[in-house]
Amino acid sequence: YAETDGRGADIIIDPLGGDIFTAAIRALAWCGRLVVIGFAAGGIPTLKTNYLLLKNIEVSGLQITDYRYRRPAELKAGYAELFAFYERGIVKPAPAVMFPLDRAGEALAGLRDRHIDGRAVLRLRVE
Repeated sequence: YAETDGRGADIIIDPLGGDIFTAAIRALAWCGRLVVIGFAAGGIPTLKTNYLLLKNIEVSGLQITDYRYRRPAELKAGYAELFAFYERGIVKPAPAVMFPLDRAGEALAGLRDRHIDGRAVLRLRVE
C-alpha cells in the first residue's frame, strides 16, 4: 500500500494465500482486482465480503492448466503475446539465484527474509 502512496494496487496476483491474501485485499485500490493462483503458504483464506462492497473490488481465480483443454486457442494466443513482450523487453524474467539441493533451507530463508530478489532455483545435481 505504501508503494502506491496510499492509493493501492490496481491488480495483485496472489500465489501464496494464507495471511498474504488478507493483506493483498487491504492493499487493493478502489475497483482493484485480486487474482488467486495458488496457496503456497499452505492456508486457504476466507474473505469478508464487505471488503468487496466497500472498495468495489473483484476477486477471481486462475488455474491456467484448464485452458489447455477448455480454450487452447486462447492459451496459445496468450503465450504468443507474452513471448512477444519478452522479445521486445517489456516483460523481463526475475533474476534467479542457484542453490544446490542440499542448501534448500538457505534458499527458502533467503526468500522469506527478502535477501533474494527474484527466484531461488534448486539444482538437483552439479554439472
